Amino acid sequence: MINQSKNKTLLFIIGILLLTNIVLVWMMLSGKPQDKRPERKSPMSAYLKSEVGFSPAQLVAVDSIKSRHRRDVKLLFDNMRNDKEQAFKALGKNGFSDSAINSAATYSASQQQALEIKMLSHLRDIRNVGTPEQKAKFDTGFYKVMIRGKNDNKPKEH
Repeated sequence: MINQSKNKTLLFIIGILLLTNIVLVWMMLSGKPQDKRPERKSPMSAYLKSEVGFSPAQLVAVDSIKSRHRRDVKLLFDNMRNDKEQAFKALGKNGFSDSAINSAATYSASQQQALEIKMLSHLRDIRNVGTPEQKAKFDTGFYKVMIRGKNDNKPKEH
């Protein structure tokens, strides 16, 4: 009799836990996915808004350009990662000969060049959102935003 009441109690607890898990999974899957991170504005967006004078509509266009750029660069990095693995395997197969090292270095340089071209084209696309007056402002200050992050990490001289 005691075992039977213990079994009923355990089954009841298991049922409650199972029901709770089902409800939690349903809530997670049915709710709208919400990004908990606060909205982060890039230094470039702040520069475009405050210094260059981009309108809200122009900033929306820039956000679209940035999204496309992030997607393209991610794809480029994924391809580079896969291709670099193959280049390193070839380097090992060829016994790190001078020609294999030169080939790997040439490949690496071409990939870096492709990435630089992609980034500079991205800057051109952002610039092209502006009016002629805004383009002139962009041209005279965008590089300060680009190098500002690098200078933030350097130790300060006294």
